[in-house]
Amino acid sequence: MESELVDSTTMHNHDRPDYWNESVFCRNRLPPRAYFLPAHHQSLSGRWKFHYASSPLEAEPASDDVDAWSSIDVPGHWQLQGYGHPHYTNFNYPFPTAPPFVPSENPTGTYETHFTVPSDWVIHGGFTYRLRFEGVDSAFHVWVDGQEVGYSQGSRNAAEFDITELVGPGRGRTLKLRVKVYQWSDGSYIEDQDMWWLSGIFRDVLLLAFPKEGHIEDFFVRPELDCDYQDARLDISLQIQLPEAALLEVGLFDAKAQEPIVSKTVVCNPKTKEHKVSLDVSNPLKWTAEHPNLYQLHMNLFVLGEKVQTIVQPVGFRKIELKSGNIQVNGRPILFKGVNHHEHHPRFGRAVPVEFLRHDLLTMKRHNVNAIRCSHYPQDHRLLTFANELGLYVVDEADLECHGMYVSSENLSDDSAWKAAYLDRMQQLVHRDKNAPCVVMWSLGNESYYGKNHVAMYEWAKAYDTTRLVHYEGDHSGRVSDVYSYMYLTISDLISLATREGDKYKKPVWLQEYGHAMGTGPGGLKEYQEAFHKYGRLQGGFIWEWASMGLLKKIGDESGASFYAYGGDFGDKPNDGNFVIDGLCDSEHRPGHGLIELKHVFQPLVVIMKGPSTIEIKNLHDFVSLAEVEMRWAISRFSHGEEEQHINSGINLLPDAEPGSVVTMHLPLDSSKPNLPSNAEIWLRLSFRYRSQSLWAESDHEIAWAQFPLRRHETLSLPRLGSLLDPKLQHKGSLLQLSGPTFAFSFDRIRAKVQEWSYKGQNLIASHGGPQLTFWRAPTDNDRSRTSGTWKGYGLHRMTHEVRSVKFQINDLGALEIRVESWIAPPVLAWGFQTSTTYTVHSDGKLLIHVHAVPKGQAPSLVPRVGLEMLLPQDRSFAQWFGLGPGPSYRDMKEAGKIGVWKRSVDDMMVIREMPQENGNRTNTKWVKVVNEEGIGLKAVLYHDEPEQQAKTKTGFDFAVSKYTAQDLDQAQHPHELVGIDSTLFRIDEDHHGLGTGSCGPDPWEQHRLKIREFEFWVSLEGTGI
Repeated sequence: MESELVDSTTMHNHDRPDYWNESVFCRNRLPPRAYFLPAHHQSLSGRWKFHYASSPLEAEPASDDVDAWSSIDVPGHWQLQGYGHPHYTNFNYPFPTAPPFVPSENPTGTYETHFTVPSDWVIHGGFTYRLRFEGVDSAFHVWVDGQEVGYSQGSRNAAEFDITELVGPGRGRTLKLRVKVYQWSDGSYIEDQDMWWLSGIFRDVLLLAFPKEGHIEDFFVRPELDCDYQDARLDISLQIQLPEAALLEVGLFDAKAQEPIVSKTVVCNPKTKEHKVSLDVSNPLKWTAEHPNLYQLHMNLFVLGEKVQTIVQPVGFRKIELKSGNIQVNGRPILFKGVNHHEHHPRFGRAVPVEFLRHDLLTMKRHNVNAIRCSHYPQDHRLLTFANELGLYVVDEADLECHGMYVSSENLSDDSAWKAAYLDRMQQLVHRDKNAPCVVMWSLGNESYYGKNHVAMYEWAKAYDTTRLVHYEGDHSGRVSDVYSYMYLTISDLISLATREGDKYKKPVWLQEYGHAMGTGPGGLKEYQEAFHKYGRLQGGFIWEWASMGLLKKIGDESGASFYAYGGDFGDKPNDGNFVIDGLCDSEHRPGHGLIELKHVFQPLVVIMKGPSTIEIKNLHDFVSLAEVEMRWAISRFSHGEEEQHINSGINLLPDAEPGSVVTMHLPLDSSKPNLPSNAEIWLRLSFRYRSQSLWAESDHEIAWAQFPLRRHETLSLPRLGSLLDPKLQHKGSLLQLSGPTFAFSFDRIRAKVQEWSYKGQNLIASHGGPQLTFWRAPTDNDRSRTSGTWKGYGLHRMTHEVRSVKFQINDLGALEIRVESWIAPPVLAWGFQTSTTYTVHSDGKLLIHVHAVPKGQAPSLVPRVGLEMLLPQDRSFAQWFGLGPGPSYRDMKEAGKIGVWKRSVDDMMVIREMPQENGNRTNTKWVKVVNEEGIGLKAVLYHDEPEQQAKTKTGFDFAVSKYTAQDLDQAQHPHELVGIDSTLFRIDEDHHGLGTGSCGPDPWEQHRLKIREFEFWVSLEGTGI
């Protein structure tokens, strides 16, 4: 029995080209099947001949003129190899919306190669031959030796064609393969995912050979667990093509066994349409993301006593079900700590090298991610292989999105003419991936509204595969989705959904997309995770998205350098700009600070300090006992302005505590040491690691950590200033000059600004670079969606300083005191800050600045930040600080910050993304030094209140150092456009507005917003290392 060919033209036959016909999505294509490769297979990928035309209607290139064609890499996209250009849109179609029609100027690539059936492919009875295309965007026709073979569309779905008759005798014969690929097709209307439009043969092409005497065509392996989730039955259904009776031998092997732990041999009748085998397995190890235990199922087919085929299929014993209103795996509700993953490579687009893909999944596991949503299409089949082995739950999504139809009254999802195409995409997905243990849920696609075609997809999937759940976010009534799925909700809306039915809910709630990781951010992840843990109906979600999708492009100057391009950089219009730059990783898939933050938010245990030496540990795993974890602890001392000093440390094995349970532990935390300075802080650090290594991490890999103060110095006293020693005070025009034996200080009374300041011959600030009160930051991507427009409307980006008065005196302590009254306000508008700034200068190098700013008039409700900015000499290229580090932190993105004394270069302090913006802030800082390589420079501390009030309010401050001003960052569209300044910008802030995820989601949570108010703070500046 041969595989039945699929020809969608039998349903409707219109006089239109295949690529303009929604009823034609394949011709002569074989039915979809489970992924496996036969023993005899050959890759046809490599360097192919290529002809590019602007339309399918242009004259066919002469077949005998192929030598004149250019060459192209397969797999690959032609836009990334010199033909046409990449085009980015989020959801708008880049052509007129008139389905099923696409532009007549439809770029078309004709590929040609030759292949030879290997002469060592020998088997009794011979072979049937197939061509397999793993992915072609967006539609294509195939010819072999000039004979048309077939047609297919569905860019991210595989297509197989039987070419047995064209191969003929087979071995040793060379054949010509030609493929004509169309950039646009009617299928493009339902492939409108948020990504680059890229065309061509972007996945592998293979020649397959199956024994004619008989072979397994398709199979479905269904592991079933008993009601106690202990013993199992493995149900195997197979479609076997046989001319005569055969024997099928199946055996299940574990990771160690040389012999099957269970096996069975059955006789297969050629007249039987479906062959079924069941294996009973006693208490197998179960598969979960935390314990990805795999077995190997060997299926051997014998014909006339000769083994003609062997298939080895990984098997994971797990049960996915909707039970008690929750998604459960092996009888336990799980929490999805997921990410949305696109196929992307900065040089190859969606033609992703396999090691690059594997590295993605390894990085996920190392950052406590346990789930992937394949957004928004079936991805390279090897992703599932790696997810099976490493342990990641997968939501496998059909290649379906028609978001751009929002401009039309048509609903393709409710149009019967598109039903067959919708069903085909669901069937392609399920059949290819049905045997992957990691796949726990099928998804009907993304952002395609809702209609009867979704119902058809759902009903088919549920009837065919009873072992998995089905998801679709567009169905908020739960008609075709086993989970209520939402995107970018606020915490309050999320909690409302979690509680509206009390404990009697039938289906869970999750976020298929949240935490939009565009630009500096995302902020506010901790609050999401707290809600997920608190409310049983919430089962987590998937961060948007894993990696930014910039494409490398030459700058075009003499340097030969490249940058990561986004929408519009290739002349692509219309486009959605840098909305494609929105990943936890950068465009090279290197972890960004958002991913480091997420790792801590996702960590699988939480620690609470219950007493001086007592901690509570709650196990947040779904399946792992704490007995698999060890804890390392250390106590350190931090004194004002000094390096960290180690006091004590140790290692403890954790007790056997099941998921969800809490254990109490007592540690020998004697932090008392003689002669500790009164301003010393003592901190406990806890680090948690799995006791054994895994495929994704060595045993030394840290999975979680916590820090607690054992003694905290809450009150930072303002510095005491003694009298000046032989000061000289002079007036030179507008300048007020003060000097002493070791210092020189110059103040510009017109501009109310420190002009020069040196100590022991070292300039502490750049010329004319004295501290000034500012409120602006370069807008982040999250600001740009809403907030920064409001801020700019209020003129916060162009505030001016009007000096109303400058008074000075030698105060009672003998120090110079300069008092400035000023009006800081934008042009045109009638609001601003009535500001009083007092500078107190002392001869030992200290400068104390007191700022008091009161908003007046119709002011904005929020401001970006408030603090002092100053310019330091260019050689001040290092920052050292005591506070959260080592990476950036903001008030709503600081969970990954560890208390310590850190030192980084200014270059390392900055985080210049593909789109420049506010970056590099550090928060909860106690002191900071900005110095040169010799350690010479400036030390700064910010105080929020008078000394006696310190314990009642926040301690710590924000700071940043940079080579770029806020204006530089705001104006540049790419890093190479940044010019920078010839000094080091130092910013020390009393407060800073949060980040949020407003680029596609909520603004910062209420508690993380910087609301306008009366601001008052003190900053102490002094030379250091001199």
